[in-house]
Amino acid sequence: MSLSANRTTANWKISLSSSGSYSKSVFELGGTAGKIESTSENWNVSSLVVKSLGPRWSVGGRASISHSSFSNTDKATTLAPGLEFNVLPYSESSRRNLTMLYTVGASRYQYKDVTIFDKRAETVPNHSLSTNLGLRQPWGSLGAGIDLSQHLNVPSRYRISTYGNADVRLFKGFSFNVFGGYDRIRDQISLRKGRATTEEVLLRRKQVATGHSYFVSFGISYSFGSIFNSVVNPRFGGGGGGGGIIFF
Repeated sequence: MSLSANRTTANWKISLSSSGSYSKSVFELGGTAGKIESTSENWNVSSLVVKSLGPRWSVGGRASISHSSFSNTDKATTLAPGLEFNVLPYSESSRRNLTMLYTVGASRYQYKDVTIFDKRAETVPNHSLSTNLGLRQPWGSLGAGIDLSQHLNVPSRYRISTYGNADVRLFKGFSFNVFGGYDRIRDQISLRKGRATTEEVLLRRKQVATGHSYFVSFGISYSFGSIFNSVVNPRFGGGGGGGGIIFF
């Protein structure tokens, strides 16, 4: 489930969003083995405020609070102000944009179980640099980006994420979407202490250490615009003035 509220003008961009999920699975093993129950829950609340500083610069910040049973995070709170520069004027964003966004802030983590670093809670200063390219044509759009994040207190803990997407218009309102990404991971500080059992790994009840991850997804989307707000403001990512429903 997810909810969002947005207010977008040429000079300001304000958004608030929340999402959450809960799942429970029961596996009947047969015979005298009985059954296994597995539950998973997560939720997230985030906000964004951005102010235009002219045709190429923006200043703003993000704040969020989240919970994930899989990631051993009882509560994670993050505050990250930032500055963005668009190589191209924002007035051209309906056709193309090339942005660089730098943020610096801190995250406060409270863990459900002791981590591999013997922590039950900690505050981590961090920073990130994101570069994004977007191209839009009558037939659809293409996008690509790279994000680099790093813990300032332990520089060897970092993450590099690359991704790309394409949206091809099929007919009025409907589009075919493809999205993929790859992460190089060196910042897993929330891992539970102790070795995960085969059961915990297969049922996704316990996150394990990894050096990378990747994914590819496909979908069909239907979008519609608002008659009251035709402003598109791509600062700090995303846009404004519309809504949509996605089917998978």
